[in-house]
Amino acid sequence: MRPLIATIGALALAGGLLGMSLCGCADPGGLKVSGPAQSPSVTSGPVFVAQPPPKPRLRRPESLDIGKDVTLTGLRWRSWGGPTAEATGEVSGARCGPACRDKPVRAEVTFTGLVRHDRVGYYSRAAVSAEGLPPGQREGLRDLRLFVPQG
Repeated sequence: MRPLIATIGALALAGGLLGMSLCGCADPGGLKVSGPAQSPSVTSGPVFVAQPPPKPRLRRPESLDIGKDVTLTGLRWRSWGGPTAEATGEVSGARCGPACRDKPVRAEVTFTGLVRHDRVGYYSRAAVSAEGLPPGQREGLRDLRLFVPQG
């Protein structure tokens, strides 16, 4: 019986020492936290421009239809994947009226409004600057909404 009591006593002593060593440095008042909580880090991952289904999502597209009335073609991307994406190319379609309905016009394109779903990002806005268009038609291309899939 003595070895059993000695073993139990040794285990109790070891448990007490372990508990004291783990808690020995704790402040008697408990843990105090102050200041704002850290914001979650932005998830990195691929960035796309989406099109309504069944069309595929695209990375650095060479051409893209924005709705039914704006078509971007010949896109050459200077940047992609950050808060903004910038390209040069051509714009055509009904939105820019008779000036570029049938014949594309040189344009600067900027995608903004990066929206993240899990580990994937999508641009949500496009601005198209086409100097060869009349002011009213240029204005109609400055803030275009891009399709973003539901998260």
